Amino acid sequence: MINFIPTLPKETTFNRFFQSHDYASLTEQFDGLYFTRRFEKSSKKRRFFKDHPERFLVKNSDKHFAGWLSLACMFIGFAGSFCCAIYLPAWLIFFFGEPFDYHFFIAVLIWNLFWLNAFPWSMRVGSDNIIYFDRLTGRVGYTKPFTHQTEKDEFGNASFAWQDIVCTTQYVVTTQYGNQAHIPYIQHRDLDTYPESGVEVAVSESANSRTYCYLFWEEVCRFMDNTKPLPDVPVYEAVRHLDPVTATFDKENGRPERFWQDMSFDQQYSIEAKLISEAFDFAFDKPQAEITKPWEIWPIDPEMPLPVFDNKYKFKRLLKQITFGYPL
Repeated sequence: MINFIPTLPKETTFNRFFQSHDYASLTEQFDGLYFTRRFEKSSKKRRFFKDHPERFLVKNSDKHFAGWLSLACMFIGFAGSFCCAIYLPAWLIFFFGEPFDYHFFIAVLIWNLFWLNAFPWSMRVGSDNIIYFDRLTGRVGYTKPFTHQTEKDEFGNASFAWQDIVCTTQYVVTTQYGNQAHIPYIQHRDLDTYPESGVEVAVSESANSRTYCYLFWEEVCRFMDNTKPLPDVPVYEAVRHLDPVTATFDKENGRPERFWQDMSFDQQYSIEAKLISEAFDFAFDKPQAEITKPWEIWPIDPEMPLPVFDNKYKFKRLLKQITFGYPL
């Protein structure tokens, strides 16, 4: 059973936009046992959209099986590693005189390394369709085929004017066990004519509140308002100069060239968690002022430094790969 509520307004009230981004990620510098990393790239079309976050806001437009497949394989690998961790001390204490069964250890190691290196292909299982919001043209595009839509964008995809796209929330059953959650549902205002435009967006693993839906839609609406600069959040810092409105605003606002890039991901995550917590106490009625000088609100914490590329980092990365085939 699906329960609709009225269309969400295209305005922002909470005005606390935050998308953490790990600029200091060391994953590109050390692959460890992840030998197939070079095949990790997604389709060229989808990659183009994600490589230009100053122009495109990208969301999955179909339920993707790949994420669940990867999680299931990693869970099996971790369960096997956990059993190995229990068996080894038990053998040393209670069965030291008995032959050591190393076959299980080898099997777990092979499983984890196999799925670690199969990750680029497992991510292609299921749909690769996306919906993307184009800040430059003010349009919304879909990579999946449409029956009746003949208007295409520069990429040859079905495209609609932003003003024709609306969002509601649904309270839906998300699992076979009856779990329910609130999710945003994006669609063309004329859904009968364009039924393919309906898109469910997963906003949280436990979205038992519409707050996550409101935050998601505010993010989209604020991004598509190209009369304003991009929100000052980590994910946009390295590309702010590519958006003319944003570049002009930053110059007038006295923004430092680097701020988020010099902040640790741990501190970013703590800020994001705090803002989400505040959102649950917000009524989403009267707009509050947007934070335009985050460097004054959240100075960089020297006790939360950026990660260092050293042997300790390499060891932790290898341990994750060996114990449960974690690629990142």
